[in-house]
Amino acid sequence: MINTENWKEFKISDLFTISGSKTTKVEELEEYGNGVYPYVTTKASNNGVDCFYNFYTEDGNCLTIDSAVLGYCSYQELPFSASDHVEILRPKFNMNFNVALFFVTIINLDTYRYSYGRKRSQKQIKKDLIKLPVDEHGKPDYKFMNDYIEELQTRERESEGTIKDSLKTDLKTEKKNIFVEDWKTFKIKDIFKIYTGKDLIYSTLVPGTYDVVGHGKDNLGLVGKSELLEGYPLFDNKKTISLADRGNFYATARPAPFYVGTRVKALTYKFEDCDLYSLMFIANIINQEEFRFTYGRNSTNKLPELEIKLPVKKDGTPDCYYMSKIIKSLPYSDRI
Repeated sequence: MINTENWKEFKISDLFTISGSKTTKVEELEEYGNGVYPYVTTKASNNGVDCFYNFYTEDGNCLTIDSAVLGYCSYQELPFSASDHVEILRPKFNMNFNVALFFVTIINLDTYRYSYGRKRSQKQIKKDLIKLPVDEHGKPDYKFMNDYIEELQTRERESEGTIKDSLKTDLKTEKKNIFVEDWKTFKIKDIFKIYTGKDLIYSTLVPGTYDVVGHGKDNLGLVGKSELLEGYPLFDNKKTISLADRGNFYATARPAPFYVGTRVKALTYKFEDCDLYSLMFIANIINQEEFRFTYGRNSTNKLPELEIKLPVKKDGTPDCYYMSKIIKSLPYSDRI
C-alpha cells in the first residue's frame, strides 16, 4: 500500500496540454490497410485501441481520454489515429513509459464520476484535480512514480517470475493474410447451446477453486472464486465461453471451469473439435458486434439470432483448427 498522506493535488491542465484529436473515419483507415499504428476509440478496454492501420494523425507518448462515455484514460506510446471524442493530454514534462502508467492509474481512479450524462469533456478535464507524490520542493515526484511502476514490474509474483518476464516471448511469428471472402455466416444458436445465468449474490459466496463470472469487463469478468454451487451448472471452459448480455456486451474464452451469474450467458459449442484458442477467436468475433448493444438495447433476446462470420471446413461447419492456428500465430500467444 502507498502512503498518500503527504501527496498534493494538482490540476491536470498544469501538467498537460489538453486538446482534441483529429477524427478519422474507419472507412478512410481501411483504404490505407492494416498496419502498426493504433486506432484509438472511446472503448474502455484494450487500451482504447480498436484496430491497427498504416496511418496516423497524432504523435505518440501522450495520454488519451474518452470524452463520450466513461472518461477512460490510456497511454499511447506509438503514433495513432482516433475516432470522435478522444481527447489528448500532452505532458509539459519529460514523460517516460513508467510515469505514463502511473498517471493513467491515478486519472482512472476518477472514472466513477463520469457517465453518458456527465461526460469528461475537455473543459472538465482542465478543471480536474489529481493527487500525486511530491518531492522536497512540492513538485510532482516523477522519480518516485517511475521507480514505483518499475518495482511492480520486477516484483516476484505468486505464479513465479515477474510481470516483465510474462511480457517476453520466444515465439517467432510471421505475418499471415486472412481472407474472409469464403467465411460463412452463422447465427449464435446454430453453433452454441445458450444457457442463462441465475441470480448469484457474490458477497455470500464461500471462497473456493471455481471461477464465478459476472457481467463486467475487468479481469475477464471474474468476480471471485467459489466452492461447488449446488443447483448451478459448472461450465467446461474448453467448450464454453461466457457472454455478458446486459449493461456490457462482452464475450470471453475462460482459463478455467466457471459459473455464471446475473446478466451473463454461457455459450457451449455444439461441435467436437474446438479448443481454447478457437474459442478465443470466436469470442473476439462476437465482440465485434458490441456496437449493436447498449444499456437501452441489450442483447438478451436478440442473442440467438445474432449473426457472425467464421471460417469454414468443406462440410460447412466452423473450422476450429484454422481459428486455433490463427490465434497461435499471433505475437505473445505463447504467453496465454
